[in-house]
Amino acid sequence: MGRISKRGLAGGRAAGRRTEAGRVDRRYKAGIYARLSSDQDIKKNESVEVQVEIAKKYVEEYNRQKTGEVIEVVECYTDLGKTGSNFEREGFLRLLQDIRLGEINCVIVKDLSRFGRNYLEAGNYIEKIFPFLGVRFIAAADGFDTGKEGNENKQMASEIKNLVNDMYAKDFSKKARLHLKQRREEGSYVGGPPPYGYKAEWNGKCRVLLPDENTESIVRFIYEKFIETESYTAVADELNQRRINPPYQYKKTKEVYHAADEADYKGWDKGSVERILKSETYIGTLVQGKTSITARNEKNRIHKPEDDWVVTEGAHEPLVGEGLYRSAAEVRQRIKARTATHRHPTKGYPIGENIFDNVLYCGVCGRKMTRNSYVKQYADGEKARLDGYFCLNGGQTKVTVCPESNRISKNELLDILLPLIRIEFNVFLNKPERYMEYGKEQIAEKARATEAKIRETEGKIRRFREEEGSVYMDYRAGKILQKDYVSFKMKQEDRLNELKKQQQEWEKEKKALDKLAAGYLKAIKALLKLKSGEDLTKDMVEAFISKIYVYPGKRIEVLFAVTSDNMEGVK
Repeated sequence: MGRISKRGLAGGRAAGRRTEAGRVDRRYKAGIYARLSSDQDIKKNESVEVQVEIAKKYVEEYNRQKTGEVIEVVECYTDLGKTGSNFEREGFLRLLQDIRLGEINCVIVKDLSRFGRNYLEAGNYIEKIFPFLGVRFIAAADGFDTGKEGNENKQMASEIKNLVNDMYAKDFSKKARLHLKQRREEGSYVGGPPPYGYKAEWNGKCRVLLPDENTESIVRFIYEKFIETESYTAVADELNQRRINPPYQYKKTKEVYHAADEADYKGWDKGSVERILKSETYIGTLVQGKTSITARNEKNRIHKPEDDWVVTEGAHEPLVGEGLYRSAAEVRQRIKARTATHRHPTKGYPIGENIFDNVLYCGVCGRKMTRNSYVKQYADGEKARLDGYFCLNGGQTKVTVCPESNRISKNELLDILLPLIRIEFNVFLNKPERYMEYGKEQIAEKARATEAKIRETEGKIRRFREEEGSVYMDYRAGKILQKDYVSFKMKQEDRLNELKKQQQEWEKEKKALDKLAAGYLKAIKALLKLKSGEDLTKDMVEAFISKIYVYPGKRIEVLFAVTSDNMEGVK
């Protein structure tokens, strides 16, 4: 329900309004709150409107009494299908937010039960929180008003009523659980949106699942394709290649196929396929009551033991036969068994350092390559830990940024990379001492030249400031006209700005040279270790390599942090 009016309302506890006789009425900005526990029956929803009308009539009658107080309804807040046992309700939280912003300083409800059925929390709001915030609370039908004098006499009555409401909520929750259990045992589908492949319709007082003519054939296709390929991923890939919307997208759009002009296709994954293949719903069996929620917090789900589940066979028309379902179950067991055999013992084969962690990227999509480390057992019983790298986007059907599978093993990468390093730094490897001295000298010489330029620029800025001070003194002494001083000042500022930019550029170059010097020395040390036969380490790789791009077909592109161009001039 939208806002009614906020014209002329000021912040604070209560604004005043001057009457015809000159008397100033105390003014309250009221928010009407209405709540209903169930939103399944459309006719029941009308009672929310009734609650609001009762509160509005109360306000009209109150204002006609001319008590020296005026209540103006600012907004109405409603919650449909929300239990009174907890206060985590969207409409109520919005009301609290407006109270904190100072837009509401009076809360009106039809009666205390509409406000809440939790005795402790309701009492806490009415007796502590609202008074602290300067908010007046009115329960119209109960005649309860914290703004009236003598209302303390009704305190006990309100506490008793809240306590009764709390007991009612607990009793109602218990009865609701029993009713829900009874409906489940009768074979009624009591869940939310129906499973993929089905739609839910009412047959008298029983809600039953009926085949969805749009998607029932796709469910059967999933089972048949899974038995054929023995792979969850293969089924998901096939569905994605056909651009069939996954269950959540179908529920949202009611479209089986993804529109060709839309780019937000998320697609199926292994999990969504596996959930369909594991569900007994597709052979006509309803399995319900696996979880329950608490009255205090609807988001808190409790997983119940299997003995407490309600299983109803033949509850609705199956989409797959018993034979097809059993065959799929056998395939699932085989996959599980195969996966178990792949789990080789790794004791004594710890995962080593990921030396390419910060430099290895997919050359197609630019994503960082993921390492796959595993222990392989050979036919002779020997074991070895092997590392490989792959792009998570590569070959996926859910995303199209990297259409081909992109993988490379660590050994294959080293076989390509090491010769490249030796070719790039061939001169250095033959004359390491001269390379080291030359590099250090070259960088130091550039650093000295840059520092000289920085000092020179600082001197120019200092002289410009002195000149500016001298001209200003002449202006103040009346030796030069103001227009001449302004003209000089404008030109001087332009020249000073140029000098400051130059100074920043030289300082930036100085920092870059310092960084280069550190990286250069690191690269030299790394290459010396490599020449001596030591294995590559992460520090060594990062010392002279900036990035490595891997492409399908095991091709790589290497960007060196320090290159052989630094060797120019070495004989």
